[in-house]
Amino acid sequence: MTIPTTPDPDGLEGSIARLAEAVDAAATLGIPVDEARAAHGEAVTRLGFPSDVFVLALVGGTGVGKSTLLNALAGSSVSPASVRRPTTAQPVAWIPAASHQELAGLLAWLEVREVREHERDALRDVAILDLPDMDSVAAEHRARVEALLPKVDAVAWVTDPEKYHDAVLVDDFLRTWLPRLDRQAIVLNKADRLDPDDVQRVRRDLQRDLVGGMGGAGRTEVPVLATSATTGEAGIGEFSDWLAAGVEAKQIVRARLAATISSLGNGLARTAGIDPGGPERPFLDPSARRKATAAVTSAVLRAIDLPGLERQAVAATRARARARGTGPMGVITSLVYRFSGREAKVADPDGFLMRWRDRGSLAPAVEVLRQALGEPLRTAAPAVRPALAATVEPARLQRGLEGAVDRAIAGHDRTVPSSRLWPVIGFLQTIATVAIALSVAWTIVWVLARPPVDSVDVPVIGVVPMPFVAVVVSLFVGYLLARVVGLHAGWIGRRWAGRLRREIAASVEREIADRGFEPLDRLEAARQALWASARALKGGATDR
Repeated sequence: MTIPTTPDPDGLEGSIARLAEAVDAAATLGIPVDEARAAHGEAVTRLGFPSDVFVLALVGGTGVGKSTLLNALAGSSVSPASVRRPTTAQPVAWIPAASHQELAGLLAWLEVREVREHERDALRDVAILDLPDMDSVAAEHRARVEALLPKVDAVAWVTDPEKYHDAVLVDDFLRTWLPRLDRQAIVLNKADRLDPDDVQRVRRDLQRDLVGGMGGAGRTEVPVLATSATTGEAGIGEFSDWLAAGVEAKQIVRARLAATISSLGNGLARTAGIDPGGPERPFLDPSARRKATAAVTSAVLRAIDLPGLERQAVAATRARARARGTGPMGVITSLVYRFSGREAKVADPDGFLMRWRDRGSLAPAVEVLRQALGEPLRTAAPAVRPALAATVEPARLQRGLEGAVDRAIAGHDRTVPSSRLWPVIGFLQTIATVAIALSVAWTIVWVLARPPVDSVDVPVIGVVPMPFVAVVVSLFVGYLLARVVGLHAGWIGRRWAGRLRREIAASVEREIADRGFEPLDRLEAARQALWASARALKGGATDR
């Protein structure tokens, strides 16, 4: 037989843990997980009970002879059988007497109260439940069957020549439970009503249903057993032999749990549009993500206005140079520049960056991002689309991008650069300023008192008194020093502005690449976790 196992060292316990991971991932993707979550809890609970005895349920429709089959197996009246329908209202357990105490907790968990004992040594490893009819006119009977099926370890699906193609059996039960149970059989009861050829024909029909009619969940190893319960023990030989087959109870219990876990894990993956047997396929492929990142970054940088930042940085550098490298007059000019508010408007790169919301909108960037996420939304599985649609909600995207921009801006040192040359030039400017003042005073004295002074013969102009020469020379030196400090400050400012611009651009790009797709990335992480868990569970069936 096929026993689902797991390739990891933790075996079934590892599969249970992976199912929990798959459930969490599927919940993040917005996929219904109640059934899988319940199965996970039931698996943990079932492993807590002794597994020296496995639980087999007799499941079938009204009148197929489940109770008669159990009575024939027991050789006495264990479960009431009658032509009155429905007969079995509550499940009846037929258990080995030696295991009654051991099975007490398990039977209480199954909520089975009617218990019969036997001393059959050949069936010491199995507890058989006769369940209510799955197609009963009493709705609570079917509900009881559906509540117990996730908890039992094996099933004998009992049918007869009239009901073996019944839609309730095939569509409502076999389609769901064939992949989740490792130990199961189809019991064709009342086979005595058919001739041998018809029995074989019905067997083939049932096998055809098992292989091809289960929506891709076909099973080839489920046996079809012919019985005639009304003829007593002689008519149930195939069923008795199957029950007594040498399979350890512990192996059956763990195999059933492994099969259920694998089926549910892969079911969650299929609902999410994930093929566990294929390669990992992200919602947004890497090349599309790179293009979207570049386009969004470009739109965000336009909103920040990096050319304006560059102008502010150069102006701020020149303002600092003016305060340190232009002498007393420069200090006065710098103070006026600052206190008038002019410097805050045109020479404050830090404030300029912090006020980026006042200059532009991120709406174009949001639209680019929405378009990038639109393709995954169109191609995603229907169950995942609501969660994906939430990631392209404009207000949410804009908040995410604004946070990315703020983090990019806040993470950089915007201290205005300086130079050791500026104080030297400032000292020379002070000397030049003093020279200008002295020259002007000398000129005034010369004009008023006409003391004898030297002259300089200047081409074209002619003879120029020395006081005027001194004024002109000192003014020229001051102008030259101011030009030197201005050019030097401009060069340093442009270098700093370029570096700041590149750093801000790179930081914005990193933030958008790492966190601009944050809503989608949460779903991507969940999708990847579900793919990995389902892939591990899918690979858990090996022949033993």
